[in-house]
Amino acid sequence: MNRIDLITRVIDQISLWSGKAISWLILPMAAVLVWEVFIRYAYRPTLWAVDMATIMYGTHFFIAGAMTLYLGKHIRTDFFFGNWSMRTQCWVDAICYLFLFLPGMVLFIWLSWDFFSESWDLKEELMTTWRPPAYPYKLVIPLSGALILLQGISELIKCIQTIMTGVDHRRRQDAPREVT
Repeated sequence: MNRIDLITRVIDQISLWSGKAISWLILPMAAVLVWEVFIRYAYRPTLWAVDMATIMYGTHFFIAGAMTLYLGKHIRTDFFFGNWSMRTQCWVDAICYLFLFLPGMVLFIWLSWDFFSESWDLKEELMTTWRPPAYPYKLVIPLSGALILLQGISELIKCIQTIMTGVDHRRRQDAPREVT
């Protein structure tokens, strides 16, 4: 295995690992929501349950983005794209990754880091009744952007490899259809 394959494999594994690890947040989120429904009818509503469920789901949604990109599950308009040859698809993807995706993600990370750091400096709290701290939750935004940017670099490299070799490197054969 050459260095470029090793780099893409490591990035792909980081995306898969982070997505699988964060997927476990669905269990406590569901438990919190079930608890809230039960306690609401048995006693009285809690102040914290909806906030915790929202924070857990938002974290799950953001961090799983890199794995979603790796698996090719983001929304794509395949009306034309699906009928193109593999090389044409890779050329279009490579151009889009290079000129749209990568600069956009760098800008997203930069702006969201400022968003997080300002929240950290202010020790910001969410504007809810419970008022939990917002800054740890806002760290998820630039972190997820960095993970997605890394996966985008891997996808760009795989597109370039496919263009050069004619062998499709974009989707690994052992990528799970359903993540377990």
